[in-house]
Amino acid sequence: MKTIIISAIFTLVMASSPGFAGDVIGRHDLSNDRGLVRVRSVDGNKMAVDIIFAPRNGKVVVLTGVFADYNPQAQKAVYSEDRFCPDALKLTFQNNGKVVLHQAACAAF
Repeated sequence: MKTIIISAIFTLVMASSPGFAGDVIGRHDLSNDRGLVRVRSVDGNKMAVDIIFAPRNGKVVVLTGVFADYNPQAQKAVYSEDRFCPDALKLTFQNNGKVVLHQAACAAF
């Protein structure tokens, strides 16, 4: 129930915030209703995204205007925080509009 409420609140914030205004290629929900991913642009193998998700530890993570390495054949993207955590988030885009997100143990969210 708590996750559903957090998801609903942040969906409203993202939809109404001017920081999120602009062209959006796609909006995808994370599996298990843990958040959402908005794809801003795809240029070759670089994807600009906004990500809001609630990890299992109860925090809410908001990443706006970040870039991920994208593989269009596999429909997978990898967001890197820094050189010490090169695969902080792995995103797998599914055909049903959902995204499966895997958070690396080294991610400092």
